Parts: sequence; C-alpha cells; structure tokens
Amino acid sequence: MQYAVVDIETTGQSNKITEVAIYVYDDEQKKVVGEFSSLVNPECNIPPFITKLTGIDNDMVADAPRFFEIAKDVYEITKDRVFVAHSVGFDYNVIRGEFKALGADFRRKKACTVRLSRKIFPGLKSYSLGNLCESLSIPIYDRHRATGDAKATTILLEMLLNHDQGDVVKSAVTKRNKEGSLPPHLPRETYENLPDQTGVYFMHNEEGKVIYVGKAKEIRTRINGHFADNSNRKLKFKNQIHDISYQLTGSELLALLVEAAEIKNHFPEFNRAQKYTGTGYALCTYEDQKGVNRLEVVKRRKFLNRPIAAFSNTTRARIFLQALVDEYELCQKMTGLQTTKGPCFNQQLGKCRGVCIGEEDAESYNERVQEAIESFTLQLGTYMVWLQGRNRDEKAFIFIEDGTYKGYGFVDTHSQINGLEDLQDILIPQKHNVDIQHILNSQLQKIPSKRIVRFSSLSLK
Repeated sequence: MQYAVVDIETTGQSNKITEVAIYVYDDEQKKVVGEFSSLVNPECNIPPFITKLTGIDNDMVADAPRFFEIAKDVYEITKDRVFVAHSVGFDYNVIRGEFKALGADFRRKKACTVRLSRKIFPGLKSYSLGNLCESLSIPIYDRHRATGDAKATTILLEMLLNHDQGDVVKSAVTKRNKEGSLPPHLPRETYENLPDQTGVYFMHNEEGKVIYVGKAKEIRTRINGHFADNSNRKLKFKNQIHDISYQLTGSELLALLVEAAEIKNHFPEFNRAQKYTGTGYALCTYEDQKGVNRLEVVKRRKFLNRPIAAFSNTTRARIFLQALVDEYELCQKMTGLQTTKGPCFNQQLGKCRGVCIGEEDAESYNERVQEAIESFTLQLGTYMVWLQGRNRDEKAFIFIEDGTYKGYGFVDTHSQINGLEDLQDILIPQKHNVDIQHILNSQLQKIPSKRIVRFSSLSLK
C-alpha cells in the first residue's frame, strides 16, 4: 500500500494555501518513492502572525504558482493513495476545498497520524507533532514549514506501520470507517460510549476546560452532526476537542435549563449564545387614566417592581412583545410599539379592535392583555413540575418559588413529595436569569396541569 503524506501551510483564518509538501511512502518497499513540494500564491494577504509562525511572507509567494497551476500535480501524486496527515481533517478539507473552487471533486481514503499514534503509542503526554517527534526521537527541521513537517510525519507513519500489531492502520483506511470524521484528539472509545439519550454534553480541550456546551434529545446523534460539518470554521473547533462528558436529564425541558446554566457557568469559547447575563430591559404593565392595561418595554432600572419579563436588549424585547400583539390582537399604541397619532396600523388592517380610538372598551381589551400575560408569565406562587426521569424508575422535577426558578432534582418513581420540607435534601440549587425565564415562559404552557403541584407555603427554608 502507498501513502501520500501531506502537509500544508495556510494564511490562517481564510485558509488559503501558501505551501504544500507531499511524500509518497511505499509500505512494501519501506521507503519514500515520490515527492512534491511548492510554495503557493494564495492570492490574498498573509497576516503578520502567520509570517511569524511559518516564515512565509507576501514577497516569498509573489511569484509562486497559484493553486490551479499545481492542482494537477497534487491530484496525480495523491491518486490511488491513502491521504495521510497529522490532524488529517484540516489538510484534507482545505485541499478538497481548493479543488471544489476549481469545479473538481477531490476524494481520497485518508488516515490521521494523531489518531493512529494514540492507538499504537498510547499513554504519551501529548500527540502534537512537535511533542511526538520529541517522544519518539524523530528529527524535525523547518518546523511549521510544509516540507519539514511532512518529512517528520512520513517518519512517524513509518514507525506506526512498523509497530502496528493489530492492523490499526488498515482499519483506519477501510472505506466505511468513520474515524476520519472524528476530532483527531478524541479517543474513539469516548465517542463510542456516548449515549443516545436526552441530556447535556460538554466538550473539553487538552487542559480539560469546557469549550462547548450543548443539549440534545439524542446526545450521540447530535454530536455526529457537529463532526459531519467540515467547514473551516468547524475545523478549528474540532481540533481542540480532547474529551466529551455528558449529563443525562431525562426531559428536554430540564436539558434546556441545565444547558443555559452551564453556559453561564463555564462561558465556553465556542458557545455564542446565552453568555450574556444582563437583563437591562423589562416588560411591565400599568393602568392608564382611561383604565386600559398597557404593556411596555422600559429600561429595567426605571421599573422598580417585579417585571413580567426581562430581556438583554430592546430588539429581543420588542420582537417578543410584537408576537403577543399579533396573537392576542392587542393595540400597537397601547404596547408602545407605535407612537403616531390616530389609530394604530394594526387597527387599519383589522388586527386591532380599536381600543386606541375608543371603538373597544377597556374591560374587553384588558381581558386579552391578561390572557397574553398568562400565556407566558411564571405566575407568582410556589410549585414544582414533574418531568420524565433519566430511566423508568425515576422522576425528575423543577422547583419554582414565588415565580423564580430555584433548581431541579431526581426522585424514585414511588416517592411522594407532600411539602416543601421534602425538597430540602434533593433539590439541586440553580440561579434564575433571563434565559432561564425565557425557557420556562415558552415551555411551561406545554406542561399538562396534572404534572404541576402547588404549595401553600411561600418559601423554601
């Protein structure tokens, strides 16, 4: 079998190739039987930090061939050979992307020397190319240049083949093997042990830090979706994943709540949403001089009482309020969404019943305002909501005190909770925030009333 060992250097974020090196290693002859290397004009600027890392600057590539000029060489030297690289997903997908831009389809069997090294040389402190070369006494010259890294990777491949006692390499390059789609630093055993149950999953980097938190009805299936995405944006993410842990929740509602809490707890690098904890705007209600109950978005510091809902920004608040206006035929002027004189725009469209011009009385209008509020508001009161447990012998619950989320817990299916004192030892305390409120506002109305247990006491001591 022959292997095309590839290394590329790129411009960084745009991932345009600046240098490529390929060595063909023949396993039967035990030697390199072909090679190709070239600088590449990326047709864009090379950032200074990339130049500092690789030594390749704009002047060096100014007269170098563009990728389409060397595409045939790259295609031919890798044809009918296994495409090998250290963290193969990156090099393979960048090169495949270059061919795709030229209208060509580039597909090769592939193998990753990071994953192979983890199996054939287990227990090493690090599997980066530099550290592997140091651990295995592999000479490496011109680090972070394609030729130097490709030569070192070729020597590493030869050592892997010589020490492979269980056909690890052969298994890795079989047609239906999916290891090439897994993050290079993630042990396959970790992936295989992931459950297809509802819960929250945590992706960790080499230091164990949580870099992403997600929730799923089927954890393993959802994670497959992450790994199937080979876009340049996802490659950086996948290359940092060294471990995955998870927490089963039983129900999707509890998974949503735990995910929101853990994102704020860990502040993961690759979670864009739900990091912000501010609640600078509030939706409040008041009665005007004509007895009409008005809804309005205000800056929270101007509203001292408990708000109906809190939001991180005005856009989010107004979108939420507009949805209520549309669903319950409320008046845009009585909700602060329109300030012009005369009837509101919805009244002219027949979507407002005319409270803004005296055609509807305050009492009738106020009934719909109350319906709108009750459709999403966590009612003041103390109660718990029963949810599905993590297995058939368990029930889960969430606890809300005076309209504020206090936490969740799990109990045996035969257990009875008759009062607040029964929650003392099993409640897992949680913090209430704007994202938790939005989740509960949208989800609680879907819960059957028989699953809600109300308590007469006002607080949990």
